[in-house]
Parts: sequence; C-alpha cells; structure tokens
Amino acid sequence: MTPVKNVAPAVAAELARLLFVLLKAASVYGPDNEGYKTHSVEARGALARALRAGAPVRLERQEDLLLFNDAPIRFPPGDAGSRFLLSEMKRRGVGCIEFRSGPAVEQLDAFVFAFNGGGSRRERSLEELRRLLATAGVSAISVHPPQFQAEDEPLGGKGVGRQPRQEQDGDVAHRTFFEAVDVVEDIMTRARAGQDADFARAKRVVQGLADQVARDAQALFELSILHSFDEYTYAHSVNVCVYSVAIGARLGLSREALEDLGFGALFHDVGKAKLPRELIDKPDEFDESDWRLMRRHPALGVKTLLAMRRPLDAALARALTIAFEHHMGMDGSGYPKRPRRQDLFSRICAIADAFDAMTSGRVYVKRAMSPDETLRRMVQCSGTAFDPLLLRVFINVVGVYPIGAELMLDGGERSVVSRNNPADLLRPKVVVFADASGVKERPVSVDLSRPDSGIGGPARSIRRTLDPRKQDVAARDVLRRSKDSFL
Repeated sequence: MTPVKNVAPAVAAELARLLFVLLKAASVYGPDNEGYKTHSVEARGALARALRAGAPVRLERQEDLLLFNDAPIRFPPGDAGSRFLLSEMKRRGVGCIEFRSGPAVEQLDAFVFAFNGGGSRRERSLEELRRLLATAGVSAISVHPPQFQAEDEPLGGKGVGRQPRQEQDGDVAHRTFFEAVDVVEDIMTRARAGQDADFARAKRVVQGLADQVARDAQALFELSILHSFDEYTYAHSVNVCVYSVAIGARLGLSREALEDLGFGALFHDVGKAKLPRELIDKPDEFDESDWRLMRRHPALGVKTLLAMRRPLDAALARALTIAFEHHMGMDGSGYPKRPRRQDLFSRICAIADAFDAMTSGRVYVKRAMSPDETLRRMVQCSGTAFDPLLLRVFINVVGVYPIGAELMLDGGERSVVSRNNPADLLRPKVVVFADASGVKERPVSVDLSRPDSGIGGPARSIRRTLDPRKQDVAARDVLRRSKDSFL
C-alpha cells in the first residue's frame, strides 16, 4: 500500500462517523433518496478534506481499534459508529480501506453500495467485495485483508481456516520496541562519556510507543517477556516506559501528558550511567556499601539530565522529577529521603519499575518472580511503597494473570499466559504446552473466555498458578516456541 500522511484527529473522526452514517443509510435507502443524498454530500466533503494533503488515507482495523493512517481514532465511550464499522469490516474480512486521490470522492457512493452487498443481503467475502468494486468502476478506493489475522476470524473473509493472531519480527510493535532500546543505549553511552544526547529522537520513539500502547499494548508486554538482553538496563527502561504509558492511558491522561510521562519513564534510571559497571552487573546480593552507591542514582540522574544541554521544557522537568522520586515510596519510606509527596508521574513509574525489576530478576531482585507472584507482593506494599489506586489500575492493565504467568488448567494441562482478555481478566488467552502427565505437546493457543458449545460454558478454567522455579520449561521459551510454530 502507498505511504500515507497524518490526518488531523478531528478530520479522521468526522470521516469515520460520516462513513458509518452513510453505510447505515445505504442499507435502508437507494442512491436517489433525498436523505441518503444529504448524508452522501457530507461524507464526500469529509473525504475531500482528508485527502487535501494529496496523499492517500487509510481506515484500518486492528482488533477492537480503528486507525486512520496508523493513528488511533478517538471516539466517545460506547460509540455505536466505531462498533458498527469494526463489525462490518470484520464480517467481510476487511482489515483496511484505502482512499486514493480525488476520484475517491466521486466513487464513494458506488463503494458504499458495493460494500453493502450490491443490493444483496447475502454476506460477501473480501474477494467478492473486490469483484463488486471492480464491476462498479471503483478504482480509487480499495480494500485489503488484515495485517494480522485474529484467531476467530475467517481467512480472507471466507468461512474456512483459522490462523492465530501473531506479531511477527517485522511488525510495528517489534520495530518500535527495539528502536527504543537502541535509543536508551545511545543516551546511556553518551551520558557515561559526558556527551550531549539526541533527545529529539528519544521523543519520537516515545511517541511511537504511545501509539503502539493505544493500538495494542499487549504486543509490547509480550516483547518484554520474549526477549532477553545483555544490557538489562536498556530493555528495563523501555519496559518501564511502556507500562507507565499504559497506566497513564488507562487514567485518561492527555496525549501531551502521556508523552511527557513516557519520556521521563524512559530515562528514570539514567543516573545509573554514572555508577560503576561492576555494581550494575554484580550477580550477588548487594551489601551495605553497594546499596549506598545504588541509592545515589536518583540524584545522579538529575545531574546527568541537566548536563545534557536540553532546554528546560515540560518534558525535561517531568523527567527530572521522575528520575529523582521514583524510589521514594508513596509514604516516603524509600530513597532519597525528602519531606515531599511523590508526584503522580513518579508514583506511576515506581509501580512500572518495581514490576519489571521483580519479574526480571536483575539488580534489586536477584531471583526473578512470576508475574502473578510479583503482583501479590506489590499488593502487600499498597499504601506504603505504592499508590493503591494506581496499583489497581496497573493490575487492570496487565491482568490478574499477566503475560508470562504459568498456569495449570482444570484438566491438569500446563500453560503460559500469552494475552489478556480485557473483558474478563480471570480468563486470559494461554499457550498449552504440556498435558496432565507432563508430556510436552506442540503449543496450542486457547482462549479461556471462549464458550464451549458442547457444555455451555468456558471450555477450560484455571486450577492454580505454577511456581516457575519448579518448572522444567521457561515461560519465555514456551511463548517463543509457540510463535514459531504458528508462523
């Protein structure tokens, strides 16, 4: 497909709304109806405004999200138009509608009636829809299959075959995540050398991470589990940024605030660049002298950021605050000891930082904990180290059983959580990798929220969580193997 340019959010939302209205009108009236004509004029006007920059525009469906030119469209909560467009695109196997140049405006009516079935009530596949568009002479509006296929969705719009939705190495989430790791490595390296940093690139990366969180945050959560890094601090900083932005998005922060939060979270540990490498990489538990050094990194972070010659704007001010406060604790029991209340962004970052550190088993916690055990430990510190409200929000973001949690199902099968179901946090999607007798199987993806028509209820349920220290297979290896087998 052709590269696209940004479309103003208001223009994108207006076009999506009017397209919904026009499709609904076309399902009731003919093209000569005065009511339909009124809606058509409005929709064609919105499309003309969207195409004014001269580049194509794309309406894309990714799971339960509508995007225009790769940017999520903001709809009011419970918006009927977005649900309708998502449903109609999915029924036809359409992942993307692309509008190209001026002729698309004049061809919009023909597209709408072809999309609605060309006068027939029979459901159309993607290929049939393409034939209808060609017959109607629609050349400037095209339809494309989804970039990734959902596991309950027909391939190409036809009712045969199933393919689990997979994030592949070349997808946007993968590129964005690893570019962010590269940015952190570059800035930490420059910080050690006392050089200026490319903060403009860092800001662009944070914008990309914020876009990906809005599009599919769990793809980034999965990447943090799947990949191990020689330089833990770099990946840890990206993970903390992702978790922080996800919390902020759930709180309803503005886009500008999310970017400031993400920027600060990305560099919350920049002060560690000034600590001895042997301390950061020490495999043993810290002694008191080690801790004295480690507790210096918040203040060192402030000095390091100020030395990098970035103008003191809102983003840097937030970053300075987060770097200094993220270990203070909500009740002030952490460090540095200061008679001040933690800023909101610092409290968010503290939760993200602790979760990733405890599940990774580096620096502060030498033994990695399972994601679900980590959440239980953090809940015990609610109201002291962590803000109780923000911790509840975080649990809603990552799920009661976060990605990577190891579970035994009611039939004795062993599994690893691969995705969460936002509508039912107690029934995630899992990868089953061993049967009740412990025999390893080819990984099978199972959605625990999906009803089994044979028994009228969920096909499987969770019996208990498993201690990863007592398992002979690592969750990371199971998820990686499952992705390879699905490709």
